[in-house]
Amino acid sequence: MKQNILLIGFGYHCRRIYYPILSEMKKYNIIIIDKKDQEENILDFLAKKNLKPREIILIENFSEKNDDLPEELVQELDKIIQKFKIKGIIISTDPLYHKHYAKWALKRNLSILMDKPISVHKNMSTIVDESKKLNEDFKLLNKLYNKRKKSILFSIVSQRRFHKGFQKVRELIKEVFEETNCPITSIGINHSDGQWRFPTEIIDIDYHSFNHGFGKCSHSGYHFFDIINFFFEVITDKEKKPNNVDIYSNFLRPLDFLEQINFKDYNSIFKDFKKYNKYSKDECFNKMKNFGEIDAFLNFSFKHNNNQITLGSINLIHNSFSQRGKIIPNKDFYKGNGRVRHETYTIQQGPFQCIQIISFQSKEVKKKDKLDYSPGGEYHFDIMVFRNNTLFKKWKSYKKISLKDLQKGRMSGYSRGHQEDARRLATLEFLEFLDGKKKKDYISDFTKHCDTVRLMAGVYKSAALKFNNKNPLVNIPYGN
Repeated sequence: MKQNILLIGFGYHCRRIYYPILSEMKKYNIIIIDKKDQEENILDFLAKKNLKPREIILIENFSEKNDDLPEELVQELDKIIQKFKIKGIIISTDPLYHKHYAKWALKRNLSILMDKPISVHKNMSTIVDESKKLNEDFKLLNKLYNKRKKSILFSIVSQRRFHKGFQKVRELIKEVFEETNCPITSIGINHSDGQWRFPTEIIDIDYHSFNHGFGKCSHSGYHFFDIINFFFEVITDKEKKPNNVDIYSNFLRPLDFLEQINFKDYNSIFKDFKKYNKYSKDECFNKMKNFGEIDAFLNFSFKHNNNQITLGSINLIHNSFSQRGKIIPNKDFYKGNGRVRHETYTIQQGPFQCIQIISFQSKEVKKKDKLDYSPGGEYHFDIMVFRNNTLFKKWKSYKKISLKDLQKGRMSGYSRGHQEDARRLATLEFLEFLDGKKKKDYISDFTKHCDTVRLMAGVYKSAALKFNNKNPLVNIPYGN
């Protein structure tokens, strides 16, 4: 008998990742929950699809300010889980509502697969105390989860934990640590995704938004806070494990972006800009004053007591090389508007090892494209390993590892890539749990995300302090 899965939020991400996986497996039914204003989009998408939902429940918008879901919605959801005997749900809503749905689900002993980030709060990049709520949200949900952990799974889709390339890098770090007892001594991460948004879009678009007072660090940024923790997990010497972190955030916000590419520039590049642009320069400046970050350059000092163990930097960039070439965008802002990803890592383990990761796209992949593991290709992901083989003769001084050497399967269809393959693995692990195939350890179990949330909260606290002309250097507890 087919199992019923509740999909809460059926937007671009759910349609692109979860729906194809569930459809391909042909052993699950779906029930969809989404907002009433999304009805037309949902029906249009499903019109030519084979997997039809058993039911679509369309709800009214509600405020994220309340701690709980509206009572009417709770009653509706409770009826659904009883009617369809639901054991697991996938939460893919706007992150402003992640906490609300997770809290409801945990109280009903439902297993959860949830998109990152765990939670967000409006204006947390400009109001200092708002960032505290991220840690409070985690503690609340973790407490609820720990009471039920023997019978349910709560997993976060932080897909780099499932990615074969990052798993290999983690193994390499562990191997050198076990030989030398040397931790990661520095790590530098750069990520850009070429998501070029025009002034009107910055103001009006709620998907991966800036208009709620947060931005890039809450979008893809969460992944990089988490991958640092994923690597740190292999460092087992207590004296080498950080227990606090100094953080300094530097945000580029929409008003800064409008100085980099101003109205004069847009008019010069796009002849129809005036027709498309809804807001005057003055209106933009008034509306964008408290918007969230487009780019973020972040510095970290991971310390054990007062001693610095690992120096780190994460550079997160929306405003980067893009393949967008037209003024009128596609409806789907997740992909399809020239979004092109560049990602690099430099990981040092003192004098013993340096690992370089590079993953560069040059264009958006099309259906007809073949697998391309070379620079610029959708599957480009190279690991370059440098080791001190003067001291350790058994090591090679240099080795290059391609994702092609590590990855066995991939998703099919339009614009797939290795990151989406990793999301597939995250989803399959969750579905296997629902099917009764349980294991001792889950790769992205909710409990593993405490320090990820702490880093994100610290980043926003630092940014808000700077926004308010206060000292932006913050120190947070970590790893305990």
